[in-house]
Amino acid sequence: MAGLKISDSRSFKLEPVRKNRFLFQFSSVPGNKDGLVEGLAFVAKSASVPVISFEKTQTKRIHEAFNTAGMVSWNDLNVVFNDFIRNTSAGQSGEVSAGDAMYNWCSMIYNPLTGQMGYKTQYATSATEANFDPAGNIIRAWNIFGIFPTSVDFGGTLSYEDAGATEIACTYAYDLAIKVEDSQSSTESA
Repeated sequence: MAGLKISDSRSFKLEPVRKNRFLFQFSSVPGNKDGLVEGLAFVAKSASVPVISFEKTQTKRIHEAFNTAGMVSWNDLNVVFNDFIRNTSAGQSGEVSAGDAMYNWCSMIYNPLTGQMGYKTQYATSATEANFDPAGNIIRAWNIFGIFPTSVDFGGTLSYEDAGATEIACTYAYDLAIKVEDSQSSTESA
């Protein structure tokens, strides 16, 4: 480690990427009005980030083994939404009940009344997940393609003993994610 000195540390000038500065937004929410795109993004409470994995392929020769990358896979994304009561009398399309929005989306995949399954072009969409700096500039963003729910928990366990808010927990499958070029963020000098 020649050339590196503790006294040269720049850590006091570094600003960490914070977990609570994020946005998770779909380009559309299948089965719902377009106004729910912003509404569902507003009520997103937590979201996992893309993880890429490469299957290890091994080729053997005499007494040696050589590893190469094989099939690519992406993790499932887990997103939790705060749920709210939709004010139907106001007639505003931006108001959202995450539970209603997700049920409508699920009905595009599978209609429980008819047993009909949807086409992927009807139920898959794209999404963007972004991290922000303290000034609100995007510092990291992922464009996520072919995303659709594979599991939706419409509120967990209800109980007379718990006055907490209801949350909608979703698991999403997707085809691939592409990291968008980082924006220039404003940095404060110490």
